[in-house]
Amino acid sequence: MKDVHVISLIAFIYAIIVSLIAFIFFNQYDYPLWTVLGSAVALFNHSLMIQLTKKMTTQRLVTHLIQRYVFYALIIVYVYLQTKDLGTTIMINSFIFLLIGIFSIKVGILIYHTPIIKKPVVHKEEEHE
Repeated sequence: MKDVHVISLIAFIYAIIVSLIAFIFFNQYDYPLWTVLGSAVALFNHSLMIQLTKKMTTQRLVTHLIQRYVFYALIIVYVYLQTKDLGTTIMINSFIFLLIGIFSIKVGILIYHTPIIKKPVVHKEEEHE
């Protein structure tokens, strides 16, 4: 269970770094907001999944999956409604930054499983005599 919390922490740090990069290098000030919104929803869904694994039932799993995709659909609709009048380029960039934020958990998992952070487990082979 400790591994799951470390992944959340790495994803949170990644979201902060990407938001700062979006704030520094892009003139549009909404891009960091979309990155933070995407990563916040991803981290919230991840924390719900952690709670689900403590007491898993089929009904809770189905409810969580439906809830997860409803959250993602809601933020996609929200970003669309906020950016539809600003032009196609800003809308596309907003969705890209939203997806970068949503992928924060996936990036956290990838970073966690690198040999720098997680030491590989060495199995001793039994000697056959």
